[in-house]
Amino acid sequence: MTEIKQNGLVISERDLGENDKILTVLTERYGKLSVVAKGAKSVRNRHMPSTQLFAYSSLGLRKKGNYYYITDSDLIENYYDIRNDIVKLSLATFICDVINDVAQEGNNEDEILRLALNMLFAISKEIKPLEVIRAVFQLRLASELGFTPSIDACHVCNESSSNEYYLDIIDGVVTCPSCKNKTNFTFEDNPFYEKGLNKPVAVVSMSVLKAIDFVCTTSQNKLLSFSLGDSEWTSFFDVSEKFLLNHLERGFYSLDFYKSLLF
Repeated sequence: MTEIKQNGLVISERDLGENDKILTVLTERYGKLSVVAKGAKSVRNRHMPSTQLFAYSSLGLRKKGNYYYITDSDLIENYYDIRNDIVKLSLATFICDVINDVAQEGNNEDEILRLALNMLFAISKEIKPLEVIRAVFQLRLASELGFTPSIDACHVCNESSSNEYYLDIIDGVVTCPSCKNKTNFTFEDNPFYEKGLNKPVAVVSMSVLKAIDFVCTTSQNKLLSFSLGDSEWTSFFDVSEKFLLNHLERGFYSLDFYKSLLF
């Protein structure tokens, strides 16, 4: 049997019989792991605090077959405040759903784990409005997955002083107004891009482009340290969502539910 000791974040849970759970745990060194938590549904179980959704713990794990089993646990953070607000809860669930979709077993997922922990902390403490946190998460995760946009200048003529640009959501490049007709794109908002279809394009200001670049390239401890004008946040939110979902080529029920709570 393989035994490991890792800090891990519970990003999903499902029942296994009357008393047990199967958890998906994101770890720094070993990526996403499937973990059986025996007796975790009982309030008397010593591992119960560490086996709740969003729990971040130091875990002793023993592998048997396709699963790991918890042998030891020490809760580090449970982000309890998230559970007291349905909107916070739904956003945190969306974040975990996306990470569950992209994280891999056996990969070093240090940066993605750090991003998840930073975002859950920001949600629980309301460091920024929830929509700002969501947008930052979406852009930074896309960047961590290798989709960092190249938006410092027009990709056709290298011009960098225009007030607004056309952002190619798929290729992650920008086109200035003067070169618009030299580029093959349309403004059709295809929900998920496939080769051969028209690519979605967003019109964005230079300020929004700078915010996007900041989120994608700054250190994680500064991710939320930027501002935009009141009229520019809507554009920033819209681009961040399209950028991630089009690259993942799928939607998420948890995102739809979260958004339904905002209106």
